Amino acid sequence: MPKKIADPSPPLNTKDLELLHHYITNTSLTLGDDVVLWRDKVPRLAFEYPYVLRLLLAMSALHQTRLHAHGSLVSQQLATTHHNMALREVTGLLPAISGKDCSALYIATVLICNYHFAKPPVIDNEPDMVEEIGIAWWYVFRGVRYVVDSMGMEAIFSGHIGPFPPEAPGGGPTDPLKATIDNGYIPWERPLASLAVLFSGSNTMGSENLVVASEALIDCYREVYGTADKPEYRTHGKTHVVMRWPWVLEDDFVGKVQNLVPEALILLAYFAVLVQTLERFWYMKGWAEYMIIGIEKKLAPAYLQWIEWPRNQIGRESTVEKPTTT
Repeated sequence: MPKKIADPSPPLNTKDLELLHHYITNTSLTLGDDVVLWRDKVPRLAFEYPYVLRLLLAMSALHQTRLHAHGSLVSQQLATTHHNMALREVTGLLPAISGKDCSALYIATVLICNYHFAKPPVIDNEPDMVEEIGIAWWYVFRGVRYVVDSMGMEAIFSGHIGPFPPEAPGGGPTDPLKATIDNGYIPWERPLASLAVLFSGSNTMGSENLVVASEALIDCYREVYGTADKPEYRTHGKTHVVMRWPWVLEDDFVGKVQNLVPEALILLAYFAVLVQTLERFWYMKGWAEYMIIGIEKKLAPAYLQWIEWPRNQIGRESTVEKPTTT
């Protein structure tokens, strides 16, 4: 007579297994050019650090909501649950970061940032100022910067996600990002140079910091688009270049945005053009327009003319009233 099993194994969480399968076969191919990192190395890291695994599942769930309307509510709930549990753990671990867990915390903070992009703000209903203008992710972005500043890239890209420097990215012929068509160079030099005129006549406290921020933004434009003499033809997907601008900004810039300082909002509108070059990634889609809409709502009418160029690049219709003629 067969023995009766006293303690049967707990049931498998098939929904989480489904999310993991979707991550490895689909989502991992969409998170960046380095498919080997996201498809092969990060899952191995996740099995050692549960908060990384939860964030993979959260991103996979959000990706499913973009692909399949049916069942999206369940996927959104799963994404929120996994993200919130991971966020609490990561927040507690960051102050004591070490060489042992810096790789995991780096990947976790990057995924937390991507998660916030994948859940864009509801502009018409969000009371928070920074969220309404579309830069709430700025706060979670600090987590990535904290890890890098604390440990350095060589320590981060060791172990499971090594070597350092990272290997040349490549995802093979089926990499969906390779099919993205770039728009190439756009004539950005004159519009950005015109901002110097605005800042030179500004009475805003800390305007010298705005000049520094505009110069850093110009450097990013130059690296993304090239110049009229040396144009770039591959302009989309340069996350490391585009996100360098918020990386170098001082904390008071977000304060200026919160206080609706016109010059800061205008710079943010120009940054939105660079953000649009990242919309080859599904979790970035719509962000440039979210930012412009929020800025339009908060920018004083007298300054709207200064965002005509970024608005046109993003495809927004003008909201500046034209003078009537009789």
